[in-house]
This record gives sequence, C-alpha cells and structure tokens, in this order.
Amino acid sequence: VFVALGTAGSTEIARQMGAEISDKGNIKTDEEMATTIPGLFAAGDCTGLPLQVSKAVGEGLVAGHRAAEYLDKTAK
Repeated sequence: VFVALGTAGSTEIARQMGAEISDKGNIKTDEEMATTIPGLFAAGDCTGLPLQVSKAVGEGLVAGHRAAEYLDKTAK
C-alpha cells in the first residue's frame, strides 16, 4: 500500500513499476481501479480529474475491496 496524500498526480512509483500512464500523467485504471499491473490498484488524484475528496474516497473504497479480492484469490 502506497499512500500519497497531498501530492496530486503523483505517479512516479507506479511509473517505475511499469504501470501504464495516460498522456496527462495519470495512472490508467479500469472500472475496478485496477492498473495494468496485476495486483496494483490506484485511486484518488493520481487517476485524474476531478480532484475531489469524495471521488478519492469512493475510488479508494472500490480499490480496497478489489485488492482484498485479489489477495483472497492469489492466496488459494
């Protein structure tokens, strides 16, 4: 888990890991907040506009649930 509060658009860790980044510099995710790297999920400002707390909280909820599901599947 990487938390980057107050660093809107911070994608350097994901970029170094090889995640796909958009032309605008955001981490690309699907509707389940999964990146192009299996097991890596992103949420909040790093995924793009709007830069709002409510969006970050909602995406964080989805990403957290999907990450837990991913770990459950890989642990079996």
